[in-house]
Amino acid sequence: MLNKEDKARYLRLLSYIHPLWKVVVLAIIATAIYGATEPLFPWIVNQLIDRGFNVDGERNFTAIYQIIIIMVVGFFIRGTANFASSYSTTWLAQKVVYTLRAQLFEKMQHLPMRYFDAHTQGSIVSKFTYDVTQLMSATTDTLISFLRDSVTILALIIYLFILDWKMALILMTAAPFVSWFIVYVSKRLRKMASALQADMGGINHVVDEALRGRAIVRIYNGFQHEYQRFDQQAGNVEAHALASKRISAMISPAIELIIVLSLSAVIIIAAHQDSSNGMTIGKFMSFLTAMGMLFSPVKRLGRLNESLQRGLAAMQSIFDFLDEPVEQEKYYPPKTISKGNITFHQLSFQYADEPVLKNFNLSIKAGETVALVGESGSGKSTLAALLAGFYPPDDGTIFIDDIDIATINLSDRRQAMAYVSQDTVLFSGTVAENIAYADTAPNRERIIAAAKSANADDFIQALPQGYDSDIGQQGGKLSGGQKQRLAIARALYKDAPILILDEATSALDNRSEQKVQEAIEHLRKNRTAIIIAHRLSTIENADRIVVLNQGEIIEEGNHQTLIEKNGFYAKLLNRHVS
Repeated sequence: MLNKEDKARYLRLLSYIHPLWKVVVLAIIATAIYGATEPLFPWIVNQLIDRGFNVDGERNFTAIYQIIIIMVVGFFIRGTANFASSYSTTWLAQKVVYTLRAQLFEKMQHLPMRYFDAHTQGSIVSKFTYDVTQLMSATTDTLISFLRDSVTILALIIYLFILDWKMALILMTAAPFVSWFIVYVSKRLRKMASALQADMGGINHVVDEALRGRAIVRIYNGFQHEYQRFDQQAGNVEAHALASKRISAMISPAIELIIVLSLSAVIIIAAHQDSSNGMTIGKFMSFLTAMGMLFSPVKRLGRLNESLQRGLAAMQSIFDFLDEPVEQEKYYPPKTISKGNITFHQLSFQYADEPVLKNFNLSIKAGETVALVGESGSGKSTLAALLAGFYPPDDGTIFIDDIDIATINLSDRRQAMAYVSQDTVLFSGTVAENIAYADTAPNRERIIAAAKSANADDFIQALPQGYDSDIGQQGGKLSGGQKQRLAIARALYKDAPILILDEATSALDNRSEQKVQEAIEHLRKNRTAIIIAHRLSTIENADRIVVLNQGEIIEEGNHQTLIEKNGFYAKLLNRHVS
């Protein structure tokens, strides 16, 4: 059932359980005891009929009481073993799930941006939910069930051979047919499991987009369109789930049919035997009882394969994710960036097959404010993304304070930068926690000062708990302008030598924009500021304006110089004013 790659993944999975070996041993022993005592019930049937109740109607109360004592003690042991097995396996499963989810989250935080460009959010979220759940089943439930049912089957078969080895041997002729059938079904179940796993990621993606774009959906009356997208994905899940169930549903009746045919042969043979062969009524009833008890564990083993194949598919998805290269593989001695000189030298970059920058050169002095202007796709945001290390350049070099950033740890580089993105990103928590994001020792005075500089203090003070007010998921309790000002306050609080403002004032009204512009004018003193904006009125006071077109610099100078030049920048400004 397992190929070479699957076995390697299973061994890797077992490495997560190895540190918990004491609990594993407890689970194995308890499971083995539970399975090994399965023949207790058919033994009791045998003893009661042959010893406790004679065919003449006499009762052997001594034997009956002995059997009762053995039965009570035996089932007490089975119950205790069952409890220990169930609880310990659940404990193991939760420990493994916790470790895997922690590793998945850690990996996600350090994956390169290109990975997220190539994979949907839904497929990534699905790894934390659906895949981990399936993997948990393959980790503990499947293994323990396999152990328990295997021991149960072995114990019952041994008991059957003790009762009558000839009839037991006939019964065993069903084993090769059952094994072949399970192997045959396994291959088909694996394909269905992989398809179902991909479909679940598709559903997560559609739901995620519908939630994030709920305003657009309503404005454009896109309910039917979104429903059709969801219905298509849900239909795929339904089709593959039913196909998988159709295959797995064949297992029980097929196995039952094979065993019943063997059982029929056993009954025919037993009917032709007499008591001189040692086959008493009690033994025969015990034999039939034990055979009947074989049905359930054999069928469970057959159905177990469905869970195993889903787990293997999830295992491949999770381990492939964990094996993805992180954005920085090599680490260097820590470096502190204090000035903020920036040089882009012969820089080239492209997204997939779309070139954005080619042999690009630009130098920015420490403390200088440079505004990047140009139409969409000209390379403005790409420069900021390359500087922040979101993507490595395809060719060329970026220097900060005359140091090649390829030799600067990403954490050191980003520590020297504050960033306000075009799409405002806030996190669940309080206002103060968002302003002092990632600061292990937040300073209340600096938080308030940053909020005042970003023109946010007034609306924060009006909130129910002020700076300790919860802003909701993604800042859902705040308006768009309020969220933008909190993001700017966060950048102001960091007080980094390099400031990147990507459409930093795009969500502010004119009054708030004017106050924030004043704060930025104060902030940019003795700091290097890169401003990316389409609202050209916000960059008039920049030390230098760099105009980009198709990844190249076509104009450069201050606002007044470029207006007098009456070139590309002047045309953009006129278009903006009009």
